[in-house]
Amino acid sequence: MSSRSSTVQGLPFPIPSFNNCNNFEGCCPPPYNQTFKHFYKFDTKLPMRTRRPAHLLDDAYIAKYQKAYELLRALPDSDGRSWKNQAKLHCAYCDTAFFFPEAIGRFQVHYSWVFFPWHRFFLYFHERILAKLLNDDTFALPFWEWDNQTPEPPLANSLPEVYVNPTYQNYKESSLYDVNRNPCAYPPNIMDLQLVTECVPQTPGLQAALRGSNNRLMYNQMVTGAPVNRLFFGEAYRLESWPGLGAGTIEAFPHGTVHDWTGDPSAKVPTSDMGLFRFSAYDPVFYAHHGNIDRLWEVWKSLPGDYRNDITDPDYLNTEFLFYDENGDLVKVKIAQALDIGNTFRYNYENVSNSWLQEGSDAAFPSCYPASNSEINKLILNTPPLNTNNITTFASSTITFRVRRPAKSINNSTSGEEVLVIGGLNIGSDRFLINAFLFFPTANATTTISCPQFFGKLSNSGLLFGVDLPDSEKEWRLAITPKLGNLGLDNVSHVVVTLVQFGIPQHLQFKTAKIEYFQ
Repeated sequence: MSSRSSTVQGLPFPIPSFNNCNNFEGCCPPPYNQTFKHFYKFDTKLPMRTRRPAHLLDDAYIAKYQKAYELLRALPDSDGRSWKNQAKLHCAYCDTAFFFPEAIGRFQVHYSWVFFPWHRFFLYFHERILAKLLNDDTFALPFWEWDNQTPEPPLANSLPEVYVNPTYQNYKESSLYDVNRNPCAYPPNIMDLQLVTECVPQTPGLQAALRGSNNRLMYNQMVTGAPVNRLFFGEAYRLESWPGLGAGTIEAFPHGTVHDWTGDPSAKVPTSDMGLFRFSAYDPVFYAHHGNIDRLWEVWKSLPGDYRNDITDPDYLNTEFLFYDENGDLVKVKIAQALDIGNTFRYNYENVSNSWLQEGSDAAFPSCYPASNSEINKLILNTPPLNTNNITTFASSTITFRVRRPAKSINNSTSGEEVLVIGGLNIGSDRFLINAFLFFPTANATTTISCPQFFGKLSNSGLLFGVDLPDSEKEWRLAITPKLGNLGLDNVSHVVVTLVQFGIPQHLQFKTAKIEYFQ
């Protein structure tokens, strides 16, 4: 097992001090000198609330939803619950405004295991504040079901209609509209979950292809690419560790691409909200987007597998955060409180099909490189290994190499999941996109992720590493055990890896490639 995955003597993050908030981007919410009043006590007697898909909301709910945001926007900035202060709290936590003098680097809730629980708490308190303003404990936020690729209207994988119109019932401004969005995010366009591209007219053929690739991406990020909690949630984050050691599969893609697609981060500030950390929580669709992220956490735990469980590391469970509650009090919570949405938070999600489980599976697509066992063995023999004494430079569109599997993998004498770890990444600042394929040496820039041999994706726009993380600490982790099983290659001695760059090849480097065990 990798040394990074084991529980070590460490220190969980405590609550931050508002005195240790760098306000260079206007992120720090007032009052700066207020101390928290108490650990938040969750009301376990609240009525059970069901969060519904945003594209299926009825008129009665929409009217209540609109009213809730009207009341929220009317709160004064002196109120910690206000629209502005909630967005600023997100900015402080997510855009490195908070810092701990004893920690390495600036605090950041992305790119690590705190991403899912922090956003769960943030949505919970946002929902409870809205319910308090409405005087309605049954109120629940909707979720944006962008992983649903149905072509039938109303479209799930497009910006839901409730957020589209600047007016509501044609007589007043909609409280759910945000002017700072990407024009291409509006219907009838649908989303490309793997890559934000130029705004072009979407033909029926293009949309059909997007739906297929979106299903494939979801299947990889939720199933074959995330068989263990470390890959799904992201790397550990303690006081003495580097920040941003690596995001989980869903945070990297499609969480980041949904932000980019909706907010257009290439636009000049401040014409983008969702596309920028410091502004994203100003758009009401942010909360529906993260509602779906939160729902997928529950879905992931329900899938078959021996290692699909919540993290039990004490440093994870005892990590603490500050939030403003529904009464405007500054309260403290810890991650151990975030693991049971039904009994603790008193909400659930409407059951939906998760059709990508079938339509995106490896079995739903023909092999792009059918080969006999003898051909596979010959491919392994003829593929060069990496020269681990030198840095490997990847400046062309493709590179292929082999990596030896541990003997116990071939003999099935171990537990855990095999993970390819590519380390010492130097990925620069220019935008790039890499797709990874197993046993497909002829893959190139025209190869799509529909191929069953696809097993991972890397991009510096995909929210993978923290801004302070040095190259020596950057590792790209890709699960291989489920993929080898689906390809019928459980007993091969090596894996053959092909990395494909898209667009103009960038000058990228990495130092090592090895197989480790995660549990």
